[in-house]
Amino acid sequence: MARPLARSATSSHAAIPLLEDAVHLLRRAPAATLVCHLLGTAPFALALLLFWNDVNNLHTADVTVARESTVLALLLVWMNSWRAVFAGRLRRQLSATADTPWTWRRIWNLVAGQAFLGATKLVVLPLAAVTIFGFAWTVAFYRSATALADRPDLDPLQLISRARHLAGLDRRESWAILPIIGFLGLALTVNLALTLALIPQLIRMLTGYESEFSRSGPYFVFMPLFLWSTVAISWMVFDPFTQAVYCLRCFHGESLATGEDIRAGLRLLTAGAIVLLVLLLPLDSFAAATPSPVALSAPPTPAAMSAHPATPPAPAAVSPQRLEQSVRQAMQAPEYDWRLPIPPAVAPQNVPWLVRVTDRFIDGIQSVLRAIGKAIDRFFDWLRQILSLTPAPRTGTMPSAGLHWGLYILIGFVVFLAAWIAWRRRWFRRARPQPVAAPGLEAVRLDAGDLSADRLPEERWLELAARSLEEENFRFALRAFYLANLAYLGRSRFLTIHPGKTNREYELELRRKARAFAEARDLFALNIAAFESAWYGLHEVGAEDVSGFRQRIDRIKTSLAAPQGAAA
Repeated sequence: MARPLARSATSSHAAIPLLEDAVHLLRRAPAATLVCHLLGTAPFALALLLFWNDVNNLHTADVTVARESTVLALLLVWMNSWRAVFAGRLRRQLSATADTPWTWRRIWNLVAGQAFLGATKLVVLPLAAVTIFGFAWTVAFYRSATALADRPDLDPLQLISRARHLAGLDRRESWAILPIIGFLGLALTVNLALTLALIPQLIRMLTGYESEFSRSGPYFVFMPLFLWSTVAISWMVFDPFTQAVYCLRCFHGESLATGEDIRAGLRLLTAGAIVLLVLLLPLDSFAAATPSPVALSAPPTPAAMSAHPATPPAPAAVSPQRLEQSVRQAMQAPEYDWRLPIPPAVAPQNVPWLVRVTDRFIDGIQSVLRAIGKAIDRFFDWLRQILSLTPAPRTGTMPSAGLHWGLYILIGFVVFLAAWIAWRRRWFRRARPQPVAAPGLEAVRLDAGDLSADRLPEERWLELAARSLEEENFRFALRAFYLANLAYLGRSRFLTIHPGKTNREYELELRRKARAFAEARDLFALNIAAFESAWYGLHEVGAEDVSGFRQRIDRIKTSLAAPQGAAA
C-alpha cells in the first residue's frame, strides 16, 4: 500500500480476471474432473461430522475415538490425493495435453507427498494465520503443491521446491485473491444456512407435512451439528473454485519460464485447423469432381489453351532487405514482449518520507523472509546429504528414485509401532473388568444442582424414588419421580432433554409437540407446579403429595399411549 499506484497496478488488478478465468475453467471442465474432487471430499466431510458427534458424546469409549481418528487420518490422505488428481486434470486442461498413464511410482509419489503436506498443513496454516505476514504465501504454497502433485517427473522433494518457487511469485496478487475468496466463501455459507433453515418451514407451509425439524423451531438452527453440516457442504461446493484459481496461478507462473501458455494456444490452433481441414476436404473433392457448365457446353480452343498454360507462374523472389524488415516487425509484436528484459524501475520524485520508510520496512521484511527460505533450503540440502538421498535430476530427465530406502524402513517402523500400541491399548481395555452398572446409583445424589434427566434411564430413577420412599425422604422421592417422567418423555420423543433447559421450556415444548393430548399437557403442568413448590419453595412434602404426583405420571403415560383421535 505504501508504493505508488503505478507500480502495483499490474498485480492488484489481476486478481479479478484470474477469478473470472477460474469460473470459465470450471465451466469447461468435464464431469469426470468434478467427480474426482467430490470422491475425495465427501467421505472425509461425512467422517469428520460423525467423529465430531462421537467425541462430544460422553458415553463414547476411548477405543472408538482412537479407531475413528485413525480412519479420519486415512481419509485425509485419501481426500488430498483425489484433490491433487482433480487439480492435475485442470492443469492439463489448461495446457491442452493428454493425461500420462498412471504407474505405481507415480501413485506412490502422489500419496507420499500429500500425506506429508496434508499433515503439516494442519499445523503450519493456523500458525501462518496468527502471524498474518506469511499467510498468503503459505496458502499459495499448499495449493500449488496440490496442483503439481500428480506430475510424474517430480518426486516429493522436487515438488516442495517447485511449489515454494511458484508461491513466491507476485505476492501482491496472493494478498489480493485471499479477501475476495474469503468473502465469496462466507456469502455462500450464509446463503446455504438460510436455505437449509427455511426448507422445513417451506415444506410445512406448502404441503402441510410437519416433521421433527419443523416442530423443533429455533432449536434446529442453533444445533451445532447444523452449523458444521452447513460449513461442510459449502466447503465441498466452494473448494473446487479455490483450487482452480491457484491452478491458473501455477500455470501462469510456469509459463513465464517455459512458455506453456503459447504452446497451449498453438495446440488449440493446430487442433482447430485439423478439424477445419477435415470439414473442407469433402467440399474440395466435390468441387473438383463436378465440371463447370462452360466446360460441358464447348471444348477448349487452341487459342484458349495457349492463353492459359498448364504450369502456374513462379512466385516473385523476396529481397533480403524486405525479409529482414518483416522479421523485425514480427519480433516487435506484443505477443513476444515476455522475452524482453524488465526495464529498471525509475524512482519517483517527491515521494513522502512516510512512503519511503514503509517501503524500506517492507523490503526489510522480504529480505528476512528470503534469508529464512535460503536457510531452510540449506537445511534440506544438508539433510539430503546426511540421509544419502539421490541428487535431484537435471531438467527434463526422469528422477532415479523417489526417497531413500532408509526412509521407507523408518516409515514402516513408525507404522508398525503405532499399530502395536493401538493393539496393546485395545487388549488392555478388553482385559480390564467393566464396572457393574448397579453401583452407579450410589454415585447419583438427588440433591445435586447439575442433575439431568438423561443421566439415567427411567427405571433407575424409579429405583432411586423407591429407595427414597423407604428412607421416608419424600422430597428426594418427588424429584426422582419428576426426573423419571422427563426421561420417559425424552425416550418417547415428546421432549428433547438438555441440561440448560428450564421446567417452563419443557412445558412449552410438550404443549407444542403433544397438541393432541390435552390431558397429558395439563397433568404435566400440575406436576411441574407441585415439584417447583416443593423443591424450590417452602412446601413440606408428604406421602400424599408423592402419591398424587405418581398417579398423575401414570395418567400421563396412559393418555400419551392412547390414539390421537381418542385423546382429542
